[in-house]
Amino acid sequence: MDFGEALNIRMDEFAAACTQCGKCFEACPMTGPAGIGDAEPKMVLSGIVDLLRGNAGNAEAESWASACSSSGYCIEACDYGVNPRTMVRLAHFASTRLRDGDAVKGNAMKSFRAMAKSVRVISRLQLDSEVIDKLQPPPGRSRPQTSPDVSFYTGCNAHKTPHILILCLEVIRAMGFTYEVVGGPTACCGVFQFLSGDGETSGRAGLSTLRQIDEIGAREKLSWCPSCQSQFDEIIIPNHEKMTGDSDFALTPFFIFLERHIDQLEKLLVLPVRKRVALNERPGYPGVVRAVKRILQSIPELEFVELNVPRAGLMSNYLTVAPKFKDELREQEFKAAADAGVTTLATIFHACHRELCHFEERVAFEIVNVMELIGQSMGVKAEDVYKRLKMMSEVEAMMDDCSDLLSRHGLDPNEARDVLLADQLAAKPLQGRFVENDRR
Repeated sequence: MDFGEALNIRMDEFAAACTQCGKCFEACPMTGPAGIGDAEPKMVLSGIVDLLRGNAGNAEAESWASACSSSGYCIEACDYGVNPRTMVRLAHFASTRLRDGDAVKGNAMKSFRAMAKSVRVISRLQLDSEVIDKLQPPPGRSRPQTSPDVSFYTGCNAHKTPHILILCLEVIRAMGFTYEVVGGPTACCGVFQFLSGDGETSGRAGLSTLRQIDEIGAREKLSWCPSCQSQFDEIIIPNHEKMTGDSDFALTPFFIFLERHIDQLEKLLVLPVRKRVALNERPGYPGVVRAVKRILQSIPELEFVELNVPRAGLMSNYLTVAPKFKDELREQEFKAAADAGVTTLATIFHACHRELCHFEERVAFEIVNVMELIGQSMGVKAEDVYKRLKMMSEVEAMMDDCSDLLSRHGLDPNEARDVLLADQLAAKPLQGRFVENDRR
């Protein structure tokens, strides 16, 4: 059995298991933003099942599948043990494959290459070659004879904010664990190809990365990126089990690993962090949010504040399909944080940090990643160069700031300028009464 056959079998299984009751649709936060909030839930689910069976479905089902932000509220809503998030993702894959036909491979290649170029350029405008090689070790590298305690799978796009990954490795090391890193575009989870409807290439990429991680032989296999975690949990690992019968492979989200070893971590959290902190939460992996809150509450003198605001999306960029909704959620969160008098809004994931960090100059609080707070309590720091660049008003100022690294890495200035411009425009400046120039 190959990967494509495994995908088809799983789609058939989901289609047979779904009762089309519609409760998952009712729990979804994206139906209104997608313009299908008034649709009849059972009719939409009938279309989802039709898509899974290789047919055209209906317009509402296609809209819902396209709008899925992987928030995960649908999972608890299902009374029949079906994972609706996976089901809808598979329906979107089937719809894209049917619609684009022979174009899927070209679309997948274009999507992957755009990501790889962006990661290559942006990471090299922040780091020298030695650090890049540590964070993105090439496949087939020589390994020590003894397997490490931990393999740390970073994914691809996290390398745009490398200070986060550097801090993760510092924490793993300080806790007394040995580790090896797998990451960068040569260790792709296959999500870009999957979203383009190319199951064959997605499977080849994801299974290759699975082997890279597994061959390290570490006792614990950790992941950073929730998008990669979801792709492995819902697509790559179940298909691998169908193909091989092997059910032993699993990835553990990084923060859940830290919570599991909280006694060791707490011994390192010794320096006070006198900040009033709110969290930029994402509901897709609630166990990760729980773990992060537990860790923050272990930091001396840090005051944690809960914000009562709507949450959606696996990461911020998963809401791009509904830009108005995305902006509204961000404004509500910023207002709630300002009203609560926080000094700090902490992001959990890299994509959220990329899209929010530059608003720091426009709001009354700092915007940092939670790893920076952990590092501060440990006495460890890694500069957020990405935020420094993104807060610059002109791309030419970014180019000047990075001129030394631009030259050392032999990057094409025109290519770098185009990548920086595209990334700088990932989020629009925020307007609103709670936006302040002065910082608390």
